[in-house]
Amino acid sequence: MAGGWRRLLEEESEHQWLTLSFFIVFVVIGALAINATEHFVGDRVTEPDGMLKDTFVTEIEYGSKTGYYTALVYSSTDGDQMLQKSGKNDDTALVLSQEDAKKLNFLKTTENGEVYFSILQNQLLSIDIRGGMTYIDFPNTNGNFTVLDAATPDGTTGFAGLMLTSENANTSFRGVHNGVPTHPMSTSSGTHWTHLAWFSEGLWVAIGLEASAVGEDGSSPATPQSNPVLGWIAWPGGQDTPELMAVHSFDAGVFHSFARSGDNLIVGGTVESLVVSPNQEIERLDLPSALVVADEEGTAWFIGPIGAENLATYNNGQTTVHQLSRPIPVDVVDAGAVDSHVHVHGTDANGQPVQWSIDITMDGSIESGRGFLNLLFLLVGSILIAMMLWHAAEQLRGSN
Repeated sequence: MAGGWRRLLEEESEHQWLTLSFFIVFVVIGALAINATEHFVGDRVTEPDGMLKDTFVTEIEYGSKTGYYTALVYSSTDGDQMLQKSGKNDDTALVLSQEDAKKLNFLKTTENGEVYFSILQNQLLSIDIRGGMTYIDFPNTNGNFTVLDAATPDGTTGFAGLMLTSENANTSFRGVHNGVPTHPMSTSSGTHWTHLAWFSEGLWVAIGLEASAVGEDGSSPATPQSNPVLGWIAWPGGQDTPELMAVHSFDAGVFHSFARSGDNLIVGGTVESLVVSPNQEIERLDLPSALVVADEEGTAWFIGPIGAENLATYNNGQTTVHQLSRPIPVDVVDAGAVDSHVHVHGTDANGQPVQWSIDITMDGSIESGRGFLNLLFLLVGSILIAMMLWHAAEQLRGSN
């Protein structure tokens, strides 16, 4: 067969046009085939791990290794449960009783792998990957409060950070110094704060909702419009009260989650999302989502609502929108990343629990149709070009 191709190419006066025509046809067909495989691959509905099967996952924090997670789940038979799994086997530990699990306010993993949560006033609990539980009971000398979220600086051990607290009917922030909480921040700017993240030394970021002044936005005085906000909180440590430095208000929607992408802090929102750079500049992204989560490579994934046909990512300042081969099958409640997968938990169109998993290594790889055709296109195209160059060299030698 190779000899036949060589003879075909050597007959330049009669068949060279066939070679060029074939190459052009190959380019066109290859381009159409690659374009036909532009859909994102590697996403599928998967079987939940361990005791997550047949349960509604309401909050989950994944560990740094496969098979490690801490989750708050609900089932019709067992009610609310807090589970921890440490390893690839099916051994899953019950961390809290049903009564205590009902009171859980949040789950938050720190850089050292500890998972923090709270179930009682003036108390913070943590659990490590070995199941060891630590109770931090705060004195009420500075008042009583409920912990709604917590954040610690990177590289710290134990809890020495900032807490988002419920103070009667308001939300505020308290620092923790030597196990003693500070007084609550004196003003919350009329904002209901929902989530908190450490940003840099002595600086924190919070998101929430701020009710506009009655009639200011044209809304009914009985139901004033709420706007999403991002706030900068200064607290360098010590016994000083945290200070609200600035509040940025946005037009509509809700900010719901944080993710780290390199040196940037990503804020996910239902109408628009934000990128907060290390120099505190805020970039607005036209990427609405139901949740944002970062994978092990620092790529932020913007998980859309159930039925969405696109999936957006952000990494190194570049935004990519992937077209899915099938709509998102899950109404997302929470998500997490471990190894090369992003696991999204929620309910399907029928209200049943479902887990949707994304293999971040599949897109553009050999295993995907697009990756295979890219490779095939490059190989065959290179062979054809090499044959034509070889034939041209032979013709030049012959003419000399």
